[in-house]
Parts: sequence; C-alpha cells; structure tokens
Amino acid sequence: MKPGVKKILELMAAALVLPWRGYYLAYRVVAGRERACQALSQRVSRWPGVGGNYLRRALLRGVLAHVGREVTVSFGTLFSKPSARLDDGVYIGSYCTLGKVTIGRDTLLADHVMIPSGAAQHGVARLDVPVRQQPGTFETIEIGQDCWIGAGAIVLAGVGDHCVVAAGSVVTHPVEDWKIVAGVPARVVGDRREKALPPAPGDSDGGSNGSVV
Repeated sequence: MKPGVKKILELMAAALVLPWRGYYLAYRVVAGRERACQALSQRVSRWPGVGGNYLRRALLRGVLAHVGREVTVSFGTLFSKPSARLDDGVYIGSYCTLGKVTIGRDTLLADHVMIPSGAAQHGVARLDVPVRQQPGTFETIEIGQDCWIGAGAIVLAGVGDHCVVAAGSVVTHPVEDWKIVAGVPARVVGDRREKALPPAPGDSDGGSNGSVV
C-alpha cells in the first residue's frame, strides 16, 4: 500500500475513534485507568479486517503507554495493563493476551500468545487464605527487537533481541540475545547466528516485518 494512502487511512481512523476515546476517558474517571483499558480492549478487539487493525491502532495510542508506527494488533487480542508499550513494526496475531509488557521493534507474535505480567501474580504462600486473596507481584516482561514468538507460547520472563520462541513453549527464565528456545519449560535449542544465511545480493532492508497494514 502506498504511503500516501496509508496516511489518509490513519487520519480517517483517528477521527472515527474519537467517540471511543471519549468513552474511555469517562470510564477511566469512574473505574480507574486499568479497568477502563481492559473494558475498551475487550470491545475493540472484535473489530474485523484491515479496517479494524487501523481503528485499534488509532485508539490504543490514546490508551497504552506507547504504540509506534506500523503496529498491527489483530482480531481478538486483549490488553489488561495500560502500561504496555509496542515499538515500531510490532505485529501481534489474533487472540493474544498481554499484560505489563514492552515489545521491541519489528517483533512478531503469532496467534494465541500469552504474555502476562510475570509468573508471580498470585500469592500461594499461605494455606489459610484463598489464593485469590493473597497479594501477588506484577512485573513488566520485556521482549526485545526482531523476535518471533510462535503460536500458543506463554512468556513469563524477558526475551532478548533477535530471539525465536517455538510454538507452544513456556518461557520461565530470561532468554539471551539471538537464542532459539523451545519446550516446556523453554530451553535453548539453537542460536540464530549459527543458522544464518548470507544476505542476498542487493538485499539491504532485511526483508518485510510481516505487518499487514
């Protein structure tokens, strides 16, 4: 799609979501920023197609801490924390669930990826108090740039730059730059630098980031 057309669509989307921004601001006064973010995220997650992607991006820019350029948030994806940060070129597939997270530039999340706010959100130390009443700890999970997180993965710890997390994996410990991890719990199974192919002649842009808008 030509840059000029994209710019026009961006401006149209920003205008169309103005009533929803008003709804969010009013709800935030009543219920607080976090609950307002959750409620709005649930509503707008159902907007279909490419148009829905444009509208979600425009609206989430006024809700989340940061939403960069060329970001795609697909159908059914939910945000539970307004502190989430999405850098330029981030692609998030359908039906993902994201908490306190920072996602670096050009990182791709496949469908059904879950990145909650760490692995200690619920306290379990006391046996005389129900789990739901025990305090937990919420931490920001940082995903680096140029990563690929496979379908159905659950990420409970930070992931460095240029990493691959295999589909269905559960990341419980930090992943170093360039590593390929797989399994439950996820373990290092390779290094992208060892599998790299030489750049094709004339290829200077590193390829597409997979964004559809």
